[in-house]
Amino acid sequence: MPYIVSAEEMEGNWIAHVPDLPGCFATHRDREAAISAVPSAVEGYTAWCRSHGLSISGLSSPMVVSEVVRAWFYEPEYEVNAFFASDRPPVSGDEIPEFERLLHATRKDLLGSVSDLNSEDLDREVPGERWPIHGVLLHIANAEWWYMDRMGLGIASSDLPDDAFQRLQRVREHFLSQLKALAGRSGVVTLSGETWAARKVLRRAIWHERDHTDHIAKLRRMIPRSG
Repeated sequence: MPYIVSAEEMEGNWIAHVPDLPGCFATHRDREAAISAVPSAVEGYTAWCRSHGLSISGLSSPMVVSEVVRAWFYEPEYEVNAFFASDRPPVSGDEIPEFERLLHATRKDLLGSVSDLNSEDLDREVPGERWPIHGVLLHIANAEWWYMDRMGLGIASSDLPDDAFQRLQRVREHFLSQLKALAGRSGVVTLSGETWAARKVLRRAIWHERDHTDHIAKLRRMIPRSG
């Protein structure tokens, strides 16, 4: 049976997602190159799952591109991201344990990627980059909070700690506590021109953390280590 690929344009790149494998994606500036990289991404994702003790059912060829969505701006600084047909089906309670395992795996990788860095390393600016590593960590926490806020399930922003690691922990604890509530959501929400559903929130959270863990690995190669 063919597997589905959904591609979206985002911040000048194309991201090809595999909906049946949450967090499996390929990114490239060129749309066709991103889509062509999906089979390799599936292999890498399968190996990644295996390394975390996660079992997944394999996908077999051929690959079918079901949707291609271009980015557009609702406001000058708000790029609206894709809502795929695969984002619409409600999340069932039986799926929650799998999403929990994936979220634990992505967080383990993220924290492992910075565990040996001191505060000077975390705050070191990198030419041409928007944030130092500390800023990337805050961005991950803020995005995850924002995804839940779109569904009316976010904590008050005033309750977010200033420290990046504490914020990551606080937001993730709340995110996990709300998974059953997400599973009970059958509708969609549209805010500022962007459509959200529980499955999109989970897709985005897992993709975003994996993507920025790779981003941190890139930044580490670019900064001189202190000490």
